[in-house]
Amino acid sequence: MLLLINVILTLWVSCANGQVRPCHFPDIKHGGLYYESMRRPYFPVPVGKYFSYYCDEHFETPSRSYWDYIYCTQNGWSPAVPCLRKCYFPYLENGYNENNGRKFVQGNSTEVACHPGYGLPNEQTTVNCTENGWSPPPRCIRV
Repeated sequence: MLLLINVILTLWVSCANGQVRPCHFPDIKHGGLYYESMRRPYFPVPVGKYFSYYCDEHFETPSRSYWDYIYCTQNGWSPAVPCLRKCYFPYLENGYNENNGRKFVQGNSTEVACHPGYGLPNEQTTVNCTENGWSPPPRCIRV
């Protein structure tokens, strides 16, 4: 009987902890909370709280704006990656891409077509917008 009570108490405590897990101060890479210094003393906060945040230059929110709200959920902060890199496709010397000047965000990729005798490094045909910019850099080099 004592074992059964111990198991029930353990399960109850585990479930309760899972439901009320607070969110600690969010680490917004490439951005921050508005009025951060005033809000910091109130952390951790319960599930359901939300705060306005901004992204640094060259970054934007998943909704493609300069600022948005970050929400405390049972799984932590949402969005998990609040600020995404903006990559603008440059003029492509010795190549062709219909996206010249178009904006992409972190996680997007695009095909690159180089003129005959030119190519991307390592025979790649795609470039990816990453947290650090284009990878590989969209540059057609002589092969």
